[in-house]
Amino acid sequence: MSNSIEVLKKYNISDKDIEKLKLIGITTIQSLYMTSRKNLLKIKGFTEKKILNIFNEANKVEEYSLFQNGSDFMYQRNKNIKRISTGSKNLDNILKGGLETNSLNEIIGENYTNIIDFIHVLCINIHKNNNKIIYFNLDNNFSKEKILNISKGMHVNGKKVLENINLIDDVEIYDDLIDKLNEISESIEIKDYSLIIIDSLMTIFQKLFIESFSNKTQFNDIEKKIEIESKLGKIIYILKRISLLNNIAIIITRNINLDAQNDLIKCDPNIEIILNYECKTRLKFKQIKNNIIKCIILNSPTIPEFYCKFKINEEGILDC
Repeated sequence: MSNSIEVLKKYNISDKDIEKLKLIGITTIQSLYMTSRKNLLKIKGFTEKKILNIFNEANKVEEYSLFQNGSDFMYQRNKNIKRISTGSKNLDNILKGGLETNSLNEIIGENYTNIIDFIHVLCINIHKNNNKIIYFNLDNNFSKEKILNISKGMHVNGKKVLENINLIDDVEIYDDLIDKLNEISESIEIKDYSLIIIDSLMTIFQKLFIESFSNKTQFNDIEKKIEIESKLGKIIYILKRISLLNNIAIIITRNINLDAQNDLIKCDPNIEIILNYECKTRLKFKQIKNNIIKCIILNSPTIPEFYCKFKINEEGILDC
């Protein structure tokens, strides 16, 4: 994980300049390197000379290189990432140990209840390692009772699990989500978290879609579609930045609504393409007979398209 931007105080960078950097979300040395000089020049009082000096001093803390060979990158990445157990041994084996930190993942499915049960089990597993979770409750699916019941079945202190979950349920529109994510990215407390859950990201964009297209005759309005796609791209950029800089796993959920005529994905397939490209691992849940869930690896750069089966009940996840 990168050093805090605060360390530059030891290298004669003023408190005032450091505060200005933090105001635009630069909280670590790595996030400084990821910010273009063009954007840094927009900060009041920042000149080319001052920016060069800041970069020179930052380089004494963490060496900056424009290029990095593949083996060095993979070594550094594998050294830093952690894996979060899903609760299913079969799925963990497929995922080579569990969901990775430093990654954006998507879980989709036709039966949303099973995804939510899965997410609640993940929250309990995170607690076992005394790590914390940020849970964006956009669809109001989070259940304290479910956490307590499953925790009891898994022989875990449910009240302690709830204490480790930072529940965010006051986000209703796109701008709210942007503001909250920026606030999280600037917080020094983010280092204490291992997982961010956004349930469900498409809820926000479905609202945007409905607002932008008041009737079916507008569905072919290319400019409006591009605007929605650009907003999704901005959210994904912020999420990946948070994940990369803080070594956090991020999970976004999505319900496949087969009956909705005004479904965003159906009307703008590019949204599916964006998610497919940007998410490192995508899991699809499908319920088959006897409440068994078939979990399919839709795509991943390092994992073949395997599948496994399990059940979820008050004792957690049971492999089939």
